[in-house]
Amino acid sequence: MANEPWNEVAYKFFLNAISGIPGSGGAAHIHADQQVVTASAVALTTAALTNGLTIKAKSTNAGRVFVGSSGVTATDNGTGNGFALLPGEAISLPVSTSAGVFIIGTANDIVYVIGS
Repeated sequence: MANEPWNEVAYKFFLNAISGIPGSGGAAHIHADQQVVTASAVALTTAALTNGLTIKAKSTNAGRVFVGSSGVTATDNGTGNGFALLPGEAISLPVSTSAGVFIIGTANDIVYVIGS
């Protein structure tokens, strides 16, 4: 180890220091997507994930986007079953696949999705 360049020694120290932190090994892949919202519940583009994903509603969206499972609704009177995102808001979900996450809202609004 004494003969190794300093940056390699520092790198190995860093890897050992973070080895017990979940998700710290670095993402094997990054999933990034943009999806158009419709007035019907649609699944996010399917991607396998290790560290979950974040969904952000475009700041210029006309209305709320609701996030949930396959039966998510855009009902916002206390009887609906979706998590509302106002324009510009985001939510992070600790899921292992994006396949079970659905969105619904104002047609032609946009969400941004990123995960690993």
